[in-house]
Amino acid sequence: MSLNPSLIRQTLVSLVARFAGVGLNFMVIIILTRNLRVNEAGMILLMMTLVTGFALFSRIGVEQWLVRDVAALPDEDLTSSQSRYLLSSWRFLLFSSLAFMALWLLLSPLMQKHLFDGEIHTPLLLLSALGILFFNLVAGNAAFMKGAHRITESLLTQNALPATTQLLLLLALWFWFPRSQNYFWIYTLSLGLAAALSLLWLRPWWQQQQQQAPFTLKGIMQESLPLAPISWMAFLMLWADTLMTGLLLSNDEVALFSIAARLAFIVGIFLTALDATVYPRLLKTAKQTPDKLRPLFWQGTVLVAGIMLLSTALMALASKYLLQVFRPEYVAAHQALLILLLSQLVRGLSLTFSFMFIIRRQVTHLNILLFSALAVNIIANLILTPRFSIAGAASAGLLANLTLTMGVMVLFFHKRLLNKAD
Repeated sequence: MSLNPSLIRQTLVSLVARFAGVGLNFMVIIILTRNLRVNEAGMILLMMTLVTGFALFSRIGVEQWLVRDVAALPDEDLTSSQSRYLLSSWRFLLFSSLAFMALWLLLSPLMQKHLFDGEIHTPLLLLSALGILFFNLVAGNAAFMKGAHRITESLLTQNALPATTQLLLLLALWFWFPRSQNYFWIYTLSLGLAAALSLLWLRPWWQQQQQQAPFTLKGIMQESLPLAPISWMAFLMLWADTLMTGLLLSNDEVALFSIAARLAFIVGIFLTALDATVYPRLLKTAKQTPDKLRPLFWQGTVLVAGIMLLSTALMALASKYLLQVFRPEYVAAHQALLILLLSQLVRGLSLTFSFMFIIRRQVTHLNILLFSALAVNIIANLILTPRFSIAGAASAGLLANLTLTMGVMVLFFHKRLLNKAD
């Protein structure tokens, strides 16, 4: 089976864009870990995880809805049709973000006590709620670009833009950011700048004269809600372990695990790039030329498996050296990092199979598998993390991803999803 040259070419471009974003993110993390005490680094890394998580849940699957529907739009009057989706998504994200910002404020006393061990300043914790809205605008705009087949722009918006604004602010405020927990409000401000720049990037669409009425909030909710667990579970499978370590372990151990998780996510670079390349193509092919779907699916599957295996092996070989870049103390996370790398590989092997559940509109089955995997993750964390520390948290993620991948593949073949027409 020969791979599609266009698919390979777009994958390589996507990988370059994704690496640019991740490289910038690691520059930010290296600056933070080298200039802050370990417990302070643990707090800001946990805050970045919390903002990302709250924002993700508040989107209620709207990014999945954007990609699925925008990618399949007909070419006729395309820009106007795309603009309708974009403006409707902004309206929806404004209301949903405000609701979750209120929830953040209500939960802030509990977060301060149980997640940050009472060490974070209360005004900074409350101010960080703004990051939910800012991050949602960045993520929603990136999803729109992905659906519009602007893959490189999508990856740069999602990954490179927030890291760039945070890096520039850290450099501009170099002598102030380590003091008085200034790194918290700098992070929030950087998300606001990234959101503003992403809006400017999409000016050709929001300046478009709109002839059609926007989608109603209820209509968007009906379409996005069934897709929401796909995004929620993907996040939780990657970062729930970090949240659990925040509850069950000290700030120092949270810092160790956070660094290991972010290094393991380098393998996720490849997964995200493959997602951005393969998924829109599968959507468009299934809609417009379904007879070509089967060969494209298997080409994408082989490409995913090959790249994931290679990247995991290379990361495992370099793992100790990468941990030392942050600080010698972080080498203590080596075992956890190896387990997390294997977990990413296992999850990646289910990528194209999961896509077919969305394309065939059988997300209920996929959601059941995702919730089952999450339940395994939580139970395993409660059992393993107190006993084996960060290695236990990493093992919990591995068990969850094994549950998900095996379940997805078994159900994929049982349902014969490649044989079914829309």
